[in-house]
Amino acid sequence: MPEYALAITGWVAALVFAGAFIIHGFAGRPAAADQSAPPPQTDLYRRIFETSLDLLLVTDRKGLLVDISPSSKDILGYEPGEMTGHIGIDFIHPDDLEPTRTEMRLARRGGETRNFECRYIHKDGHAVPLVWTGVWSEAEQRHFFIGRDATLRKTLEAAERAAKNMLAAVVDASPVAILCLTADRAVTVWSRAAEQIFGYSAEEVLGRPYMLVPAGHEPQYDDLFTRALAGETLRDIRVTRSRKDGSPVDISFDAAPMRGPDGSIHAVAYALTDITERNKLEQQLRQSQKMDAIGQLTGGVAHDFNNMLTAITGTIDILADAVADKPDLAAIAKLISEAADRGAELTSRLLAFARKQPLQPANTNCNESVTEVGKLLRPTMGENIDIEWKLADDAWPAIVDPGQLVTAIINLAVNARDAMPDGGKLTLETANVTLDEEYAGQHSEVAAGRYVMIAVSDTGPGIPPAIREKVFEPFFTTKGVGKGTGLGLSMVYGFVKQSGGHIKLYSEQEQGTTFKIYLPRGDQKEDPAKSPLASTGASEGSETILVVEDDPIVRGAVTTQLTSLGYNVIIATNAAEALALIDNCVAFDLLFTDLVMPGTMNGDQLAKEAAKRRSPLKVLFTSGYTESSVIHHGRLDPGVLLLAKPYRKADLARMVREALARPTAGTNQKRVTANTRR
Repeated sequence: MPEYALAITGWVAALVFAGAFIIHGFAGRPAAADQSAPPPQTDLYRRIFETSLDLLLVTDRKGLLVDISPSSKDILGYEPGEMTGHIGIDFIHPDDLEPTRTEMRLARRGGETRNFECRYIHKDGHAVPLVWTGVWSEAEQRHFFIGRDATLRKTLEAAERAAKNMLAAVVDASPVAILCLTADRAVTVWSRAAEQIFGYSAEEVLGRPYMLVPAGHEPQYDDLFTRALAGETLRDIRVTRSRKDGSPVDISFDAAPMRGPDGSIHAVAYALTDITERNKLEQQLRQSQKMDAIGQLTGGVAHDFNNMLTAITGTIDILADAVADKPDLAAIAKLISEAADRGAELTSRLLAFARKQPLQPANTNCNESVTEVGKLLRPTMGENIDIEWKLADDAWPAIVDPGQLVTAIINLAVNARDAMPDGGKLTLETANVTLDEEYAGQHSEVAAGRYVMIAVSDTGPGIPPAIREKVFEPFFTTKGVGKGTGLGLSMVYGFVKQSGGHIKLYSEQEQGTTFKIYLPRGDQKEDPAKSPLASTGASEGSETILVVEDDPIVRGAVTTQLTSLGYNVIIATNAAEALALIDNCVAFDLLFTDLVMPGTMNGDQLAKEAAKRRSPLKVLFTSGYTESSVIHHGRLDPGVLLLAKPYRKADLARMVREALARPTAGTNQKRVTANTRR
């Protein structure tokens, strides 16, 4: 090797003289007549020859070994006498013969010192790498060689290469991007993961300044690099950088200073992870948690508000009848009634957003629902808005409440219409889609599977990016004061989520907006036609009804309503009082109970205990809150009659007659829900 050659070239000349002496004194030349001791310098040369740790060889013009240092025993396993007199090529590795001959010829022709490598074969058969310095002496007609055993060096070099190769393999195989920057910010390491994250190949960046800092982020980059270069180890630093195509990428990185042999810092090593998708998922999770929290609050408010509205809507009809002959008072009663209707509509929307409205999902033909909406909206769209249908002929049925689905599509369509005051196109579309695991992984709120997609698109100005995440929040609206409640999209959101579906917003400014609803696929068979509510032809009766209601205002209102309809009413404020009445053999024809009550027993548990004591038992439930023992995730259990709060006197009359017309509780009962959304 060059560094070794430079180290020994200086004393090759001395070896030449030593070799000349050795050849003349010990290799066959006649000894001088004077038998006195050899000159001191000659003795020194011989001592060097015999004690050298390196291998010293002398050959004649034909390559015959004429002298060998004793170190041959340690290096090659041969005693000097076993090699002297043999041709040197007998000991050289076959693959190195020609290069060695070339070196010898060049040495003879040029008379210069040659540095080269060649392997000799050890006596036990293994190859010994030797680094040689050789010179030709024309006067002596001899080659003089010094060979240093490079076995240890080769082993270390091989170990170093193996370590480098292993490190390179680890770097390339690592899912974490690895890169290194020198003190002047040039890239020296660029792993495959870095190529995948940033889009630049190693050839494009190695040896060049790091160029991935977006405009405006330079001070942050300078500060972090300076800190690492000063010796600080950085952990979980989150920044934004640029891909080759200019798009931003969110990364988290650790950085550590790289030190040289003298301890000085000469570079910085980075381990980076692309957290763009993680950030999106975290943002989705935060948004979902926020929506859930708002939903819990909204549902609780709506529940309490429903109780108050029940008292109003339950008595306003009685009041209106009483003042029918007094126009001034009748007008006031009408205003109260209209305000109550608006309040009922508001709570209905709040419950829809909170995913707490009672649903009756069934196999629903989505094409028919979309077509129905289009026909309903056509008169209100205006002549400057075109409606286009793109309905899949093979669209699957969806498991969804058909009435609520129509309402949701109407809300989306009206929202689209309002986005196009100057005209445009409204597109209603259906399709069968399969959301795969990859999509579900990117949208944590949806499960992979088959869905029926309903899309409502407009050609309006689009929704600005800054507010896209807020459009489903209740009471958020971009419309002017008095032009919108901000509950339309939130109701759609809650309905879709409660139905086990997924809703996705796509919008580009000046290009328009699309809302896509994904509903769980239903069975191919149509549901049998549902029987209409049983009708007795009467809205009044004389039966006795056991009313169980903890709220005194609602209890008073329902008692007044039932009494006005001709029924006898027995009152209990909780389940314990109701069971005490039953145990005392109080006669009644219908148990009308609130589902959610204070105490250890709710309405459903009361009904089950009452059925054990008295059979047959007819039951009608009521509630302003839909998560209960008979309503799971907004879906009524089979065989349950529920009158949702708030309700009108007419609704109460109809549902009481329906409950009384049933054979017995729990036998061949239908799922019926009545409310007063108007």
